[in-house]
Amino acid sequence: KITTASGADVMTSNETQTENALLCYPLRQDSCPKLQRLTVVKVAMYVFMVLMILTTVFGNLLIIISISHFKQLQSPTHLIVRSLAASDCLLGSLVMPQSM
Repeated sequence: KITTASGADVMTSNETQTENALLCYPLRQDSCPKLQRLTVVKVAMYVFMVLMILTTVFGNLLIIISISHFKQLQSPTHLIVRSLAASDCLLGSLVMPQSM
């Protein structure tokens, strides 16, 4: 700190303010304040996520079954679409539930 002629303290640019920093430690349960949501909001978020997961999985399964069943759709382009649908189906069934 630098004190001016009027007696006011001035902070220089190389000093940092650490009293405003909020540090979180993973081994201490009370180190970070938790955001509490209303129960209605939690239920709405879970319902929305479940609907998105079901839409993703069953929509991609429909694409996989359709391309596999119909001979007209078995072309190299549709093979790429089927592999993308398979990877998206795995994403919807394995990754998206973990994000809830």
